[in-house]
Amino acid sequence: MNRKLALQQIIAFGEQRNEAVMALAKYGREPDFKVIKVGVPELQYVLNKYVIGDITADDLELWANFIECRDELDYSAIEGYIYALADPEQMGDITLAHIERMIMVIAAN
Repeated sequence: MNRKLALQQIIAFGEQRNEAVMALAKYGREPDFKVIKVGVPELQYVLNKYVIGDITADDLELWANFIECRDELDYSAIEGYIYALADPEQMGDITLAHIERMIMVIAAN
């Protein structure tokens, strides 16, 4: 699995997510492709996965931390949301009510 596919699997909680994490370990830090944008559609998709119970609060926090730390990803359009999810103490913990509110705010913009 190449780096770009591995990143896309992790961003979307794809079926090959675990394999993607292992694949990324063999690549250096410098990407050999254009930066991947992570924006509102990807965020909404992952938040909805949490709401329907496909992923846990811990999964969501780890996902946000992953997004935050990868140089290959441009998440500038959703930076505030990623920060809040990566540091849930700032948000008041990741709860269903907080995430549903986040989804409503995103939809209103």
